[in-house]
Amino acid sequence: WWYEGGGIYRHVQLVRASPLHVEQDGLFAYSNLTKASDGSVASATVHVSATIVDVSPSPSPALSLSTCVSFSIVGPGSDRVVASTFVGNLRFSPSAAGASAMARAELHVPSPAIWSAATPVLYTVHASVHVGGCAAAATDAVSAPHGFRTLHYDANTGFFLNGEHFKVRGFCDHNSFAVVGMAVPARINLFRAQALRAVGGNGRRTSHNPPDVSLLDIYDRVGVVVMDENRLFANETRYVTNMGVLVKRDRNHPSVIIWSFCNEGGCEGSHELGGPRFNEISYRFDGSRPTLANMFTFGDLLSNTVDVQGFSHQNRQKLDKCHAQLPHKPIFMSECCSCNTMRSEDEGCETTYDNPHTACIQKSFNARCAESNAATNASDGVDYAVGTMVWTLFDYYGEPPVGGLEVIGTYGQFDLCGFPKAASLWYRMQWLYGVPDGPDKPFRTDGGHEVHLVESWESPDAFPSTVGQKTRAVHAYSSAPKVELLVNGKSKGVLPVTRMVDGPGSYAEWTKVEWESGIITVIARDAAGKPVANTSRRTNSATASIALTLDAPSSLTGTGNSLLLDGQDAALVRASILDAAGHVKHLASNLVTFRIVSGPGRIQGTHNGDPHALLASSDPTFPAYHGLVRAVVRTTSTAAIDAHQRSLLRAIDLEGPFSAPKSPSSSSSSSSLFAKGASGADGSSSIDPIVVEASSPGMAPVRLSIPVSADAATAGVMAAAAASAGKPVSFF
Repeated sequence: WWYEGGGIYRHVQLVRASPLHVEQDGLFAYSNLTKASDGSVASATVHVSATIVDVSPSPSPALSLSTCVSFSIVGPGSDRVVASTFVGNLRFSPSAAGASAMARAELHVPSPAIWSAATPVLYTVHASVHVGGCAAAATDAVSAPHGFRTLHYDANTGFFLNGEHFKVRGFCDHNSFAVVGMAVPARINLFRAQALRAVGGNGRRTSHNPPDVSLLDIYDRVGVVVMDENRLFANETRYVTNMGVLVKRDRNHPSVIIWSFCNEGGCEGSHELGGPRFNEISYRFDGSRPTLANMFTFGDLLSNTVDVQGFSHQNRQKLDKCHAQLPHKPIFMSECCSCNTMRSEDEGCETTYDNPHTACIQKSFNARCAESNAATNASDGVDYAVGTMVWTLFDYYGEPPVGGLEVIGTYGQFDLCGFPKAASLWYRMQWLYGVPDGPDKPFRTDGGHEVHLVESWESPDAFPSTVGQKTRAVHAYSSAPKVELLVNGKSKGVLPVTRMVDGPGSYAEWTKVEWESGIITVIARDAAGKPVANTSRRTNSATASIALTLDAPSSLTGTGNSLLLDGQDAALVRASILDAAGHVKHLASNLVTFRIVSGPGRIQGTHNGDPHALLASSDPTFPAYHGLVRAVVRTTSTAAIDAHQRSLLRAIDLEGPFSAPKSPSSSSSSSSLFAKGASGADGSSSIDPIVVEASSPGMAPVRLSIPVSADAATAGVMAAAAASAGKPVSFF
């Protein structure tokens, strides 16, 4: 089983409202687009509604006549109102809470900007409640995001976003990360979303829980489409109610394109009797998106209830059979491709088929599994399939390959710390560089190519399973049709590389390359033989130094340029063990210790991504795994929080970052910045960075400065997400 967390691991908000207010998640807006003759969007009609409740002990009979609800739509990145209206004379009727009424209206927006993967433009819908006329002061006001876009699912041609074909190339993920467990800060969730985009992904399945709302806020801004999944499924009122709560909460997010009721065995047997009621409540509260279940079977009650047939880990033959027997049903490979690997492991067991559950070390090379018609290409290679959700993007806590003391599942394309595995580069070649620029790509690649080596170039004697051997196997992933291998400048041959969708052979493989110390290089060549990309690996020399780099916040990874001083934000620091030539030491396992030298931060913990690691991740010291160690650094200052909110939080956060200093002698960098807000010690607007030091026995310590800011408008996670839309990100 995967680790589902414990305690409070998401933000909890206490909302105080007037007795007359908009019901929680009671504001809903969906739109219909009208196109001009040239195909552009001429206008949009926004259908908006708000459920108004009055929980007064004795609701006034005159309330219906005196209550007004005002609706408005504000344009992207501004306060410009693009449409507005109001509704009066509401009809209140008795409800469980007291009295309730529904306000409905239509607003017309000329030439709206469209929400898409490359340009995820967000508008904001506002609703306010007034008593005594719309000019009176509001008793309550709420808002919700809105994206103008259309969805269409076709049984023969797949999915269309805004009328353009959109092949979903996505990943499932559980909601855990190294050190932080299930309590994942928003900055790390942005890092995870950008990692998805970096490999060509455009979709995310929230397996198997309703997501943190901040995740959807991020996907809304970076242009990733979402399969929003429910947790528990059965013909029971409590589970049906939960599905309704999920739909009401998430229905305004344009990134959400489909609802998923259940997962695998949880969809089967008597569980499927819940299908009709789940479908009804989804349509009652939304109706603008289809429904799906992640199933092993088709043609049964649940299959015939949902709008889109979801499949989990089925091969091409199964999809073809379903398509033939249910010709009017769209098909989505909602989970596939458990092709386990461990980061930077050159030797061990190769995963050649789906989910093998082997106890041995799992090789980095897994393309034979990933490319097969029983995995990614089962759905990626046929036009009728909506798309694919690969299991998973990141390794996660729980579900190790076999039982025992291991605690990490190795299904990810990135390890638990967010360090990329070779498998992530295979998807980058297939899904980013291997497809033409279009509406379903996260950013343009303009016909460029890349090539990547899977293995290191260390001696066979460096690995227990190949001691005494004279040759190494070498694999390369590339988007180009040919790859040449050179060892110390001598060619070992040119091999063809085929796109996965065109047939097997999405990699170049040299099985017995005579090893000699030095440099191996792979050169990607186009169809005419012209070099278009290259990369090299070198045999490591002696361990020499540590290097510190910042993976988040970082402009390279699309995660911003500085941490926000909100007492919650998190940075991802990478320590690399280098040889004398400055290259990462492939087999390094040196202990690395992190500490804060100065500034408003603390080391929350460390990890290395090794699935076999059992050390406490709350410790500031951790050994390297293939030369890398991760530290998570949290801000301790609350300078970005306004004074009123800080005073409220201070009353309940007695020991955490929002607590007040107990005495002048106990003041720390956290409390001093709490007191002076967003200004530096000299009253200026500057704030000192967080300075982190890493050390290891026998090597000189090194330091890294993490920029910080008290300006949420520029340094906040959502601002960073919005700024990255449509732009390239790099994790390699």
